[in-house]
Amino acid sequence: MNKWHKSTLVIFGAVIFSTVAIQASDILRNIDGNLVGSAIESGNVCGEGAEPITLGSGTLCVDLYEASAGTQCPVSILETSADTQQNMNVIECTTQSESEVLPWNFVSLTQAQQLCARSGKRLPSADEWYNLALAMGNQTTCVTNGSSPTLTGVSDCVTQSGIHDMVGNVWEWIDADVSDGSYNNRTLPESGFVHLVDSDGVVVQTGSVSMEEYGSDYAQTSQEGVRGVVRGGYYGGGDDSGIHAQNLAVPLDLRTVGVGFRCVKSL
Repeated sequence: MNKWHKSTLVIFGAVIFSTVAIQASDILRNIDGNLVGSAIESGNVCGEGAEPITLGSGTLCVDLYEASAGTQCPVSILETSADTQQNMNVIECTTQSESEVLPWNFVSLTQAQQLCARSGKRLPSADEWYNLALAMGNQTTCVTNGSSPTLTGVSDCVTQSGIHDMVGNVWEWIDADVSDGSYNNRTLPESGFVHLVDSDGVVVQTGSVSMEEYGSDYAQTSQEGVRGVVRGGYYGGGDDSGIHAQNLAVPLDLRTVGVGFRCVKSL
């Protein structure tokens, strides 16, 4: 982008600004990347494997696929937390957003944040992740009844804007945390089936009976310590995986086969 002439940047900025303004009047907690996508069809500023998607709060470059190990990483298929650390030790190793590869798992919250930052990106916030996931189509096609993670983008688990595998395959780290059972100065309910969520999609009320309105999704919470947040469910989550599935009780240093991440960037 630094090689572009100033005049090109001015024209490009005007097109994007006008496009976003048109969309903003029509969008209320909804996502539609089509207009922005068409405006920059000949030169996607988001880079390979990512698309600009407009939320109510602005426009994000969103990785269409769960993060996986880039070509400069010594380990492409991660099987232990040691594999992640080996990759982390190589500064040229960055994430990629690509279909038909295994997602990067065995990664902690801090490591996921660092890996996104290496590409000038970040983890999505709770409200960003939720509002992106709301455009999910048929969740029965998502990878939620398997025995291990599968290749990215091979299922029909995709949002209207083309984001793959937000439900199932691997839980996705969110840039948020819970302290002594409190999220945004609000005490979380006990673990249970989701009965009500706030505007971030974070659970407000739970119960012992599953709710079809919330996809029979389950929320895990903890009242002790500082905990991380993962969303969407994983490959073996069954009905408990979905856009309202959330675990707000995971250790910040959790590294396991069923947890990965996705990167975004503000435009």
